[in-house]
Amino acid sequence: MGIRSPEFRVARISTKRQRVAAMIATRDFLLRLTQPHETPRVPGEVRKEARSLLRHYPLPEALRPVLEQGLED
Repeated sequence: MGIRSPEFRVARISTKRQRVAAMIATRDFLLRLTQPHETPRVPGEVRKEARSLLRHYPLPEALRPVLEQGLED
């Protein structure tokens, strides 16, 4: 995992609130990838990688205050 094509570009998100929401949405997306009843066609290796990434990803209630304080506009 972690392979990016040369064409991969991240669009700059314009507001702090959008950046916080994106971080929380990313955590939710990874969580859904680990749940076979929500994403039945996702391969086991992808589920394993999502679980690995979530292991150290903070919960939304812990993440939001940190991001709101630390992100610059």
